[in-house]
Amino acid sequence: MALNNCTINSGSVSTLKDVAIGNLASIVLNIVPDDGYVVRAADFANNTLQAITGVTSISLSDKTSAYAFDNEVLVTVDLDNNFVPSSDVNMVIDIDGDAILNLKIPRIISGTYDTILANCTTSNQTGIAYSNSNQVGTLVTIFTKTFTAISGKYFETPPFYSVSTGISDVYTITVEDTYTDNVYLTSRTFTVKGTIQAVDITGDNIDFTAQANGDIVAASSGVIKAYRINTQPLTYVKSLRQLAIYGDVGAQFTLGMVNEDNTAYNFVDENFINGADINATIPATGSVIFDVVFPAVLDDDQYDFTLSTTAYSGSELSSVIDPNDDQIATFSIQQLGNIQYTVKTDAASDSRTYTSDPSSVHLGSPFFEFDNLNTVTSTLTLTDNADIVLSRLPLPDDFVGVNTDSTNSTDSSISIKSVTANPSALNTSGNQSITFTVVSDVEFFGSTASSHTLDLGNFIAAESSGGGGYKMYTPEVSGAGGGLIISNVRASYNPGPTYIAGLNSKNVAIGTPNDTNLYSGTGVLYGNFYGNSVSQITLSIAPKSANSAIDNLTITRGTLTGQAPAQNLYFSWTGQTREEIDSSSDMTFIVTVSLANEP
Repeated sequence: MALNNCTINSGSVSTLKDVAIGNLASIVLNIVPDDGYVVRAADFANNTLQAITGVTSISLSDKTSAYAFDNEVLVTVDLDNNFVPSSDVNMVIDIDGDAILNLKIPRIISGTYDTILANCTTSNQTGIAYSNSNQVGTLVTIFTKTFTAISGKYFETPPFYSVSTGISDVYTITVEDTYTDNVYLTSRTFTVKGTIQAVDITGDNIDFTAQANGDIVAASSGVIKAYRINTQPLTYVKSLRQLAIYGDVGAQFTLGMVNEDNTAYNFVDENFINGADINATIPATGSVIFDVVFPAVLDDDQYDFTLSTTAYSGSELSSVIDPNDDQIATFSIQQLGNIQYTVKTDAASDSRTYTSDPSSVHLGSPFFEFDNLNTVTSTLTLTDNADIVLSRLPLPDDFVGVNTDSTNSTDSSISIKSVTANPSALNTSGNQSITFTVVSDVEFFGSTASSHTLDLGNFIAAESSGGGGYKMYTPEVSGAGGGLIISNVRASYNPGPTYIAGLNSKNVAIGTPNDTNLYSGTGVLYGNFYGNSVSQITLSIAPKSANSAIDNLTITRGTLTGQAPAQNLYFSWTGQTREEIDSSSDMTFIVTVSLANEP
């Protein structure tokens, strides 16, 4: 070894030859630190291996105080009073050690701790000292402290601490818990660490509170009665939900959860690392609550839970959660991205051939309920290489919804608020493009895709062509103060084996012969019937003109639903073609409404 970052001088004394030196003073050498360094005696050692004739002892001490900027290490060589030198003597000693940089001066963290205990295996303590030291910035372990409940007791409130004197950020305190039956917290160990500061920390105080006031209930027979957790789908972000298991005190169960990759959840560490089923017992509170942390994901996932009592002969699941009595209950939670809602037309499946199939797609998080009703707007542009003729304006009732009415737990809750057409002129030729603007009210998105499809055949005439095709019914309504709308007019027909037949059809095939019966017809009148009951409403039906292609018409009123001014009067009707249907046939007839109490 050697002296590093410092130097030591030499010293000498004079005495008579061949005479005992007697009380001659000791020789004192000085260890001096290099610039920027400091010393303390404790960092140096006398490593002189062999005794030196004439030397009684060698000691080291601080000239001022350890690591002081003006400190030196004094090396005192005590001479033997009986030594008789006969000539000059060189005494060589071996002193080893290091001076350290100013910045590396060890600092201490010290203080005391107190404990406030109840039903623990140790008694209350006050003023128990702790201390450790190291270089600035070093994290050091200062002490550990374990609190254990006495037999039959557990910590309902986990033991906790507070830094009552000092700065809490100096300390890093971790815990390790021990559970009995995976339910009862019966022991907690605190590991107290501290980060060495640029100045000494003294006089701190830490208070620990550990009160084991809970009574452990021995496992016994009983029923697991219910579980509770929000099973609505999750979004892709990290989420926390609590799972509560309820039952008789002492009833035992096993709980497991896996993701779609069959990776098990760790209910202790609350992650998917080293996961496994957990066994538990219902305590005196009547329930066990688990925090379930669902991680952030990049694609859809599903978490499958299994609750079982098969491992315990004295416990069972309630039939409410285990209807098949196999002592196993399962349930799942999905983690889903945005759900798709599509607004479209039925152009692709309509009886006429359009040159576009417009649609609009909207995305939303599943089961997120807006503070206020949210609306989305869809713009659908329909085109064709033949005229698009509106027989009436489109209505919200012309849309067919799929998974939009929240009937099932996976459905969205979305309705059509309004629909407009541009251009909006009725029975006008010359337009081969029409744009529908659709406004939808969105209460929430479900967990499956949903859609609203606009039935074009309800209000657009069939395409007129020289061969083939269809002619759509173009009914009109009059009476009742005006303002009524007729829609969803359909009928069946079957002219024979060599012709096209229609079942509940909104139109009649071109080429259908004269005198073909139109039967099982249906339709609806929408609007205000001004408080008249269904028996106070009279309907009549007739061709619009002598050129109409339909005659021998009959009509029968059906049910009246809704409240004024938004009511639906359903009706049935029959008729007969009065000519062979071609592209110029006039399919218009008029339904006249008479009210006992006219507006």
